[in-house]
Amino acid sequence: MNGGMSLVAFVLTQEFVGKSYWALTGSLTNLVFAVGIAAFSVIGYYIRDWRVLIAAANCPGVLFIFLFITVPESPRWLYSQGRTKEAEEVLQNIAHRNGNEKIFIQLKPCAGRKKIGQPAHGFMELVRHPILRWRSIILMYVWYVCSLVYYGLILNAGELKGNRYLNIAMNGLVELPAFPLCLYFINKPWSGRRKTMAAFLVFAGIACISTLFLPGKQDLDTGFLVDVTSLALCGKLAVSAAFNIVYVFTAELYPTVIRNAGLGICSMSCRVGGILAPFVPSLKSLNPSMPFIVFGIAGLSGGILSLLLPETLNKPIAESIEDLHSPDYQRLEDKRKKRLQPQEDTES
Repeated sequence: MNGGMSLVAFVLTQEFVGKSYWALTGSLTNLVFAVGIAAFSVIGYYIRDWRVLIAAANCPGVLFIFLFITVPESPRWLYSQGRTKEAEEVLQNIAHRNGNEKIFIQLKPCAGRKKIGQPAHGFMELVRHPILRWRSIILMYVWYVCSLVYYGLILNAGELKGNRYLNIAMNGLVELPAFPLCLYFINKPWSGRRKTMAAFLVFAGIACISTLFLPGKQDLDTGFLVDVTSLALCGKLAVSAAFNIVYVFTAELYPTVIRNAGLGICSMSCRVGGILAPFVPSLKSLNPSMPFIVFGIAGLSGGILSLLLPETLNKPIAESIEDLHSPDYQRLEDKRKKRLQPQEDTES
């Protein structure tokens, strides 16, 4: 249930702001998750009974159930459903709250809007259209890899040397530097969403596989930079950055009418990785480095496969599935490329 609520909250947060702010709002949303991991280790240190711990960690969420009364519907979703007047009212209300009371908002009808009596777009749309089908297959695997490595490294933190509560807290706090790094790289024309996510996944894989080259005796003082714990934290930082980017990247790759379904199917694949993650640390019985080998191979394969996805930086967001094939949509994309070309030449 928490996963479903967080997914819908993420989509709503993105669709309430313009695309230029999606990287910032997406990063801030995931930043709270990292703080929650660190806070959970502190709560777990003082509350040792797991039943009481679960109750203490989940009870505050009940207070936020009533917030839905004050949150309006997504204007992007309303627009994509052909409910233009309602979308205008929401945007007008947002403009008034921002102090722009003199602005009058009037939207053009959406070309691919849902007609009255027409069934809502669902999961089958992701299979029916070749563009969405291949995007979904690649994104599902990338989400699976991010979840497997992310939660696997958190759960493996309890097996590392030192205080387990401190290790888990460090696994949460190490994510904090990942978010400013994401904000910097994913907004640069020479890196963008796709290359940055691939680079972070590959780096996470290399960090995990590097544990193979450490001395076999764990009692040797090999220094902080070549310590198993430090390499695991580097891998955690990198996969956290990739996880943050894949949320923003996925939301931009799907049209508005199918965005919830697309994120939902990717989230389902993500949960499969989370289910398998607790079993990976048990592979230590075969070889002490086996869990990190699994995480490393997964990270490298996910990073390479993600390069097959299209870049979305400075490209228009598709509101309907028809927009992906619309000549007007393609012309708008070409215009943005021409407008941004002088800026890229100046930066280079």
